Amino acid sequence: MNQELQSLPSDAALWATAAQLAGLPGLPQSERGVRLYAERAGLIKRKKKAGKGWEYHTGLLPAEAKKMLSEQEALPVEVTESAALPVVIPPRCDIRQTLDLKKWQRDIMDARLIVLREVERVAEEMTISEAIGVVVALAADGTLPSAVQAAVPVALAKKGGLSASTIRRWQAAEKLGLGALAPTAVERGEPEWVRPFMAVYRAPSRPTVADTLRQMGERGVAAHLIPSYAQALRHVNAIGEVEASKGRMTLNLLRTRLPFIRRYTGDLQPGDVVNGDGHLFYALVRHPNTGKRYQPEVTEIFDVATRRHIGWSIAFAESTLAVMDALRMAVEDLGVPRIVHYDNGSGVRNKNFQDEVTGLKTRLGFEFYHQTPGNPQAGGIVERGHQQILIPAARRFATYVGRRGKDDGLRRIVEKRLDEGKIHLPTIEEVVAVIDTLREQYNNRPHSSLPLMTDPVTGKRRHESPNEALQRHFNNGWRPVKVDTLEEFRLEEVRNVVRGEIRFHSMIYANAEGLRGLHGQVRVRYDPRDGSKIWVWSLDKDDRFICEALKDGNSAPYLIDSVQEHAEQKRLRGQLQRLDRKRLEKQAETRRTIEAEVVPLTIEQQEMADEMMDRLGMVDQPTAEVILLRGGATPSQPGSRPLFRGEFAERDWIVWALDHQEALSEEELDTLEAKLEDPRVRMMLGMDEEEESDHVAVR
Repeated sequence: MNQELQSLPSDAALWATAAQLAGLPGLPQSERGVRLYAERAGLIKRKKKAGKGWEYHTGLLPAEAKKMLSEQEALPVEVTESAALPVVIPPRCDIRQTLDLKKWQRDIMDARLIVLREVERVAEEMTISEAIGVVVALAADGTLPSAVQAAVPVALAKKGGLSASTIRRWQAAEKLGLGALAPTAVERGEPEWVRPFMAVYRAPSRPTVADTLRQMGERGVAAHLIPSYAQALRHVNAIGEVEASKGRMTLNLLRTRLPFIRRYTGDLQPGDVVNGDGHLFYALVRHPNTGKRYQPEVTEIFDVATRRHIGWSIAFAESTLAVMDALRMAVEDLGVPRIVHYDNGSGVRNKNFQDEVTGLKTRLGFEFYHQTPGNPQAGGIVERGHQQILIPAARRFATYVGRRGKDDGLRRIVEKRLDEGKIHLPTIEEVVAVIDTLREQYNNRPHSSLPLMTDPVTGKRRHESPNEALQRHFNNGWRPVKVDTLEEFRLEEVRNVVRGEIRFHSMIYANAEGLRGLHGQVRVRYDPRDGSKIWVWSLDKDDRFICEALKDGNSAPYLIDSVQEHAEQKRLRGQLQRLDRKRLEKQAETRRTIEAEVVPLTIEQQEMADEMMDRLGMVDQPTAEVILLRGGATPSQPGSRPLFRGEFAERDWIVWALDHQEALSEEELDTLEAKLEDPRVRMMLGMDEEEESDHVAVR
């Protein structure tokens, strides 16, 4: 009850002198008699504002006397409503205490405030106790201002009159806070029929109230536990739609009636968060391999900051390859994202994405966040994208079978028309062309979630399109993070190298030179569409590329079937050896002579050099200082020895040793002679078989 307190009578109308009261009905005729009467009756008095003497409050005078004063226009009986003033709530009252109050509680609280403000107004000319007495007396006579008098019965909230103790109790309650003035709500107990009624009413079949009451009788529920139709309907309306719909709706549908969090994306940059999901195509399509009708799965990825469609793929089902292909397109379009928001399906919940060593998120450097299962509202951006692109694309084909293919009648009609040859199955190429067209239209269409702008053509205000939003970020200095997508998006696993071989997916891959000296685990990247080769990478922190291994790269025929084939193999081998010798000669011609620099080695470099010299047989050579060469040139500093590194270190050492036999020790000469007797070394150096007997003499 937020009534406005009307203006009260003027100060002169509430107070009168003994001379003014003398001779009124029910009062003495003399001033002295009036003063004595006032003392006996307990009239409230105050000193006159001007002159000497006392003034008496007219609230406790007999009714006849007040009527006479009214006729003399000394006390207005009725106050006009036009001079209303609002009730002012003091600052000490906390309005938050009243937020949970019901309407009837607020009405009583407001009425009590009006009475208390009247007491405070009267107390400006007397003590608070005297003011309470005046208000109580005026309320009993019904002569309070109309707004205050109307608030008294509401404030009492029961039959009876206003008393001084009641006002004091309200004053004490107000000190505790505004809500303390309101009466306490008495919670009524839940009727015993509510529980059995709701147990039947909250069913997925969504029975009506009348049907629920009939089912309760059929199930043998006691008669006193079956409410009337009016009682049940009143209870359903009282608890609200959300509470009544529990059990009658799925959780997803019920969430559409619950509060939600509207995420703010204005502070995001392109690529900060991308939202992806797979969606069934709602039209029958020709299978590219079998020619049969089927519904493909389309994976889409959207940028959250610009709402831009950045990647998609079409596949038989939502798989790892489908998601990776869509993500590859997104990275080519917008760069490497920071966060990929995807559902919790098996398409991304696997080692190809999640593995801490070989997973795509580790190699590209982004994070995966997954939405709660069964909560499509969390991926609202991509869900809206499905409605803007995929569903309209499916509707453009005559083989459209309805949302999620659940329209059995429409599906039967489509399949019948296909069987009769009245329509044809679209190919994957046709579907891709339609999706690309709608995707381009979507990216150039204004989006209501993007900021407003002035159209450069019409001059009218409208929302940005996704492409315009991307251009705005680009103009503000944003740049994408690009990578070699072809290499990084290959699948990867960890495998063992044993004697230059890698067994992978029931096949053997080898590279004689690249895998030489390796024994242990490596990372293998592969293309699932091409099994002819794999790419081998180190497993250490260097993340270096080792080699490309071919399928059956170390296999050779067990026997040569004929002499002609043997001769052909020999001729071919000679050609390859000559080509290799020419390559070595060309390398020697282009080799630059650069001054060597004597550099003290660190402990790690010295250990590496010792290991290399030990492998080459140079165990007695000092390694305190090693000549570091640039370009592989022979050092010009007398007495210096080069340090050979890399996969061709052994060959380079042999070539150098043949030219500097005088600088070799006895052990090194023995090692050189043994290596020259190795056919593999002779082939590597380009020596023909005819030169076996007269090869370079050592010593």
